[in-house]
This record gives sequence, C-alpha cells and structure tokens, in this order.
Amino acid sequence: MTVITTIIIGTGISGIAAAVLLSKKVRNHTVKVYEKNSRVGGTWAINQYPGTRCDVPSHAYQLTFAPNTKWTEYYPKQSEIQQYYEDIIVEHGIKEKISFHHEVVKATWLNDSSQWEIIVKNLLTGETVADRADFFVTAPGRLNRLHFPPIPGLSDFKGKLIHTAAWDQDFDYKGKKVAIIGNGASGQQLLPNIAGDVGRIDHYVRSKVWISPTFRAELHEATAAAPGGPRFSVEQKKQWENDPASYLKYRKALESGFHGTLAGSIKGSLQNNLLRESIVKTMLKRLNGDEKWLARVLPNYAPGCKRLTPAPGYLEALLQPHVEYITEPIVSATSNGLVTADGVTREVDAIIAATGFKGGYVPRFPTIGKDGVDLVEKWGFDSDPGYPETYLGVMASGFPNFFFLLQAQGNGQGGTVPLQAEVTATFIAKAIRKVQTQSYASLNPGVAATDDFNKIVSGFFEDKVTTDTCNSWFKPVKQHVINSAANEVNSEKYTGNEQIVAIAWPGTGHHRFDILRDPRWEDFEFERAKDAQQNRFEYFGNGDTARETRFIAAKKGLQAVRWEGGGWQDGGSGEDVDKNDVTRYLKEVGKVDLELLHEYWNE
Repeated sequence: MTVITTIIIGTGISGIAAAVLLSKKVRNHTVKVYEKNSRVGGTWAINQYPGTRCDVPSHAYQLTFAPNTKWTEYYPKQSEIQQYYEDIIVEHGIKEKISFHHEVVKATWLNDSSQWEIIVKNLLTGETVADRADFFVTAPGRLNRLHFPPIPGLSDFKGKLIHTAAWDQDFDYKGKKVAIIGNGASGQQLLPNIAGDVGRIDHYVRSKVWISPTFRAELHEATAAAPGGPRFSVEQKKQWENDPASYLKYRKALESGFHGTLAGSIKGSLQNNLLRESIVKTMLKRLNGDEKWLARVLPNYAPGCKRLTPAPGYLEALLQPHVEYITEPIVSATSNGLVTADGVTREVDAIIAATGFKGGYVPRFPTIGKDGVDLVEKWGFDSDPGYPETYLGVMASGFPNFFFLLQAQGNGQGGTVPLQAEVTATFIAKAIRKVQTQSYASLNPGVAATDDFNKIVSGFFEDKVTTDTCNSWFKPVKQHVINSAANEVNSEKYTGNEQIVAIAWPGTGHHRFDILRDPRWEDFEFERAKDAQQNRFEYFGNGDTARETRFIAAKKGLQAVRWEGGGWQDGGSGEDVDKNDVTRYLKEVGKVDLELLHEYWNE
C-alpha cells in the first residue's frame, strides 16, 4: 500500500472533521493541516461579538463521532463551541498535525509528479515555503473574509469603526451612540445584547428578514430573556454521561427534526404558505401585536429564500425608544456619522458593520489545475461560467486529487453542518483509497459528468423559494447587480430574469448522503501511477493483506502494532487491539444487520 500525504486547509468544523476522519479512514497516510489563525474553530473562533451563539441545538451541532454530554445550554455560546473543537483536536491526536499562523497563498498541480505544490506563508515570520502533497483538501470556510460596506467617506469617520467578526473586546459601548449596519444573523444577535447599555442605536437595514420561532420545527423557542433556551442541569448531564443509551435516544429525537421532504421549499406550495403564516404570527407576537411595526419589517419574498433566523430578542429590541430602524440607503459617511438618501445625517460615536463576509466559494488564492487554469479565474464573477461549477459539491473538473468541503452544492437540505462535513470527508476518503490502493496517481472528475450535475442543479431550483427576490450570500447570480452594502444581489434591482446559481445540494440531506455513499467511478478520469506495472491488477501484490499481517504479529505477542518506517512496529499496549481482529464479520446473535453486512471497507 502506497504511503501518501494529504494537505488540509482550515480548522473550522469541516476542516477538523476531515483531519480526524482522513487520518482514521486512510492508512499509510500523513495528514498536514494549515491554519492561518492562532486557534481552531473557524467562524466560532473569529466571531466574538456580544451575544454570539448558534441557533442550532448544542447536541445536534456537534460531530456525530464525538458526542458531548456537557453542553450547558440548548443553544450554545460561541466560546463553548470553540472550546469543543479545541478538545476534539487533542482527543483525536490532530493538534500536532496543525501548523497555526500559516496561510496558503498558492496551490499548483504538478503533472510530472502528480502532486500538489502548496506555497505557505508563516504569518509570524513572513517566511514562505513550498510543500507538496498527493492530495489537497480545502476547508477554509465560507464565512471568514470580512466585508466592510463600500460607503464613500467611511475612512474619514473619526469614531470607532468595527466589524462584528473582528470585535474589539476592549470596546466600551456603554452610553454611546452607535450605528449597526446590517440585519443578518450577527446584527440580529448583537442589537438586543447591547441595547440595554448604549445611549442610542441607529439600525440600518437594506433587506428585510423573516424571524422564525426556531430554525427547524419541534425545537425549543429561544426568548429574549433566555436566548440560549433551556439550561441543562448537572443531574441531566450526569445521567446522559452514565447512560449512553439514554443520551443516544435524546440525540436521535433531536436530530430527526432536521430531516424531511422538500415540500416547504417550493414556491407557492401549501407548506410554504403555512410556514409563512406561522412566522408572521411569531413576528407579530414579538412586536406586541403592533400591525404597523409588522408592516415595516415584513419581507416581500417567500420564507426560505434566505436562511431562516430565530433571533430571540431582536424584534423586541426594535420597539425600544432609543432604537431607530432605518431602511433609507446609506449614501456616504462623514467624520462623525452616516448620511442616508433622504439627506438626513445621523451622528454616532461608533459604526458597527454587521455586514457579513465576502463570498467564500471562490478560492482565496491562485489554484492552478492540470491545464494551467486558475480556479479563481474560472469561477470568478467576471468569467464564464462566473460561478462555482462543482462535481457533486466535492471536486472540480480539471483539478486532480483536489477536494473541498462545504463548497457550492456541498450541503443538502437536511442534517447539520457537522454531519454534512463528515459525509463529504468520507467520500473524500473513498476517493483517496481508490487511488492509493489500485496503482493510480490521480483521479479527476470528467467535464461531461460535471456539466450534467450542474444541469440538474440549475433545473432543480427553478420552482424553489431560492429563486424568489431576496438577497442571500448563498445565492450567487450570473450577470448580477452587487449590493454596495453587503456584496449580495440587490433585491430592489433584481428582476427575476438573472440566472440563479443556488449553492445548495439539489435535494435533501439523505438524498445527498445516498448519492455520495457509492462513488460513480465511471465519472472520473484516472491516471496510472508512473511506477505501476502494465497489468492493472499489479496492486494485488503478494496476496497477503496488512490486516492479516497485523493479526499474526499480535498472535506472536505484539499486543498491537502500527505501520512505521516501512514496517509493522510494536504499538504498545495503548493501541486498540481490535484493529487486529480478522473476524469482524462475526456478530452477536440478533445483532446482524443484513443490509450492512460485509459493507465496511476494513472488515
């Protein structure tokens, strides 16, 4: 079995999932991880503004293979999520594989060696080095490149200018007059969490949003008084820790609500209309029944066009007398405030940009494929096609041995982000094992297969709420108009005739899981290893398997062994002896699942 190397970029949820799973699922394998920040966690490491938390329940927003019984609240705080992933990299031996403060600045496919050359900059020393790997996995996240609105004169503002994703923990906003630009998730969380301490808030809104009771049905509704939902008692946490079956039952009941059909995502459907009615009732209730306020904040597009956000306390905060809700566009900034299109100047002590991030679907550095094509240029807005044309949301045609997680079309409508990342990482592991174990040098999705997939994607979303007239970071548009405040589609100019390029998978979560489970090898172009013999089955070797070699070594007294330096070495008593079991196919009476029998690759 060939010894290989994989380089992974990013240590957010998807990068950590990939690092753990690829380390375990692919043998004879060195994994290296580069992270430009000082710690893991991705968006949960960089977003630390007041009130930052997840609107997905704690016990669902975790890796399925690393369940945590110690979450303190139903909806977790940023700090607790970030610490969870800090613990994961230690528990699974990933921390030593990570190079922090290292940013990848260029990646090039080398045809002669069938490897990726990765140029990496040490952000602490400024030194740049070249590294090489057989496989390249990019998981930089979609939401970490700050976007400040291009407001004329903003650089002349003399007060405090801050972005929610670059929060200054020393910023004292008590008693201050502040402007909050943007009403996405960060703006919705920030506003109610500082409203009680500031002197005045000018809240600038360009696109109205649906405020749903919960992100998914059957979840606890968070409130202004309890934005984290119910707190878990010490007794409850101990009970789950001591009774894994009980904890599994709770997790299954919780996550079952994240799966379902697509009926509610169809424009004009009964289900979508019922969803609208339900959300309107919630919004009206939170606005104390004020119909005039409801009319001011109600969107003119179907719910689901943008990601639904619960935002506990947000609508209630808008009713406070020192909060001004402003829908007039910002036209310029002065040294002490902001000017709107109606000619009004509002002076403030601080401007807070809750304007999100630049698009995360185009690589942030030159990524050169087999024919010298740069994926940045190929997928850039000014190119043809002008948006990410992926293969199954995991690869790109013309870029061998290159994979990405949570890319365009890489997230089905059902299940959580950690689960989606795990499924993608598993698909990647299967592709790597195919190349590694069968005398190939590379695999590359074909152009025809990629084109066919993208035709399915385009057709799928024609009748979906995604094509309604909302602004959304997950809905790039070909021949689009850029919103100057948020780098998104401007709904005021959107005609409905532009080509929507939805980034979601064309189906449910389980639909995606089923399709990725068995890779369509016929869709790929394979290049044989240069040192391979002419016979395609030369990888049969001498007829022995590593599994049986380990088993025999264990029988001779080496309680566990590991592959190191080209041979099997004594692994010490700390290793998992079950790895040497050559009879995994034998199960207890009554515990044989015929559907899964003999399906495991390492059985």
